[in-house]
Amino acid sequence: MRNLCIDIGNSFYKLSFFEDDQELYFKRYKKLLIRDIKALFKKWKFEQVILSSTRNPNKVLEAHLKKHYRFLKLDHKTKVPFKNEYATPSTLGRDRIAGVVGAMKLFPKSNCLVIDAGTCITFDLVTRNKVYKGGNISPGVHLRLKAMNHFTDKLPLGEFKLHKNYIGKSTMTAIENGAMWGAIGEIEAFIDRILSKYRDINVILTGGDASIFGSKIKTKIFVSSNLLMIGLNEILRYNADND
Repeated sequence: MRNLCIDIGNSFYKLSFFEDDQELYFKRYKKLLIRDIKALFKKWKFEQVILSSTRNPNKVLEAHLKKHYRFLKLDHKTKVPFKNEYATPSTLGRDRIAGVVGAMKLFPKSNCLVIDAGTCITFDLVTRNKVYKGGNISPGVHLRLKAMNHFTDKLPLGEFKLHKNYIGKSTMTAIENGAMWGAIGEIEAFIDRILSKYRDINVILTGGDASIFGSKIKTKIFVSSNLLMIGLNEILRYNADND
């Protein structure tokens, strides 16, 4: 089956084309237009489309997809291959759902902790028995930098920098170290807590900042830049098989 997967995040539109479970195309768009979809269809001739969005609906885009393709919009009512123990499933981020399913695809019959490091840092736990247990959300590095600048009178806006010396020697390096190394320390501490209960677990790091954090985290982890797209493709295939 030929599938187009669209993830609308806080910063980018991300598109992947899959044939069965093989990803053949991936691209980020700052803005996605109908003509972009038409150009992709002309090249790839996809049969199904899945859309996941953390923003307000793009009604023009959705109307086009519904009219011309077999279309699935991911929401809390969409069939997924796990039992959801989240107390408020309607508020569970679509990107978090896709990340969990992507982890299940990469590591079937394993406990998985998915860490998505982007605008926010999210932590999601799914067991080998296909039970989603929940997770946490905290500010990403850019949000930390902006918050320190916005909510104080004198602190400048730091940049996204990882200094080798984790002890700041100036106000600017102290701010940047606090945001970067603070996020890394938080990730490591949460992994340690999870490992105290689930010794046999795969930790998967994804998101825009994954490549930077991946080399600095002490725990053995697996970095997957396209985890969400793998998950979206699996959700689309799962729903097609269970119609």
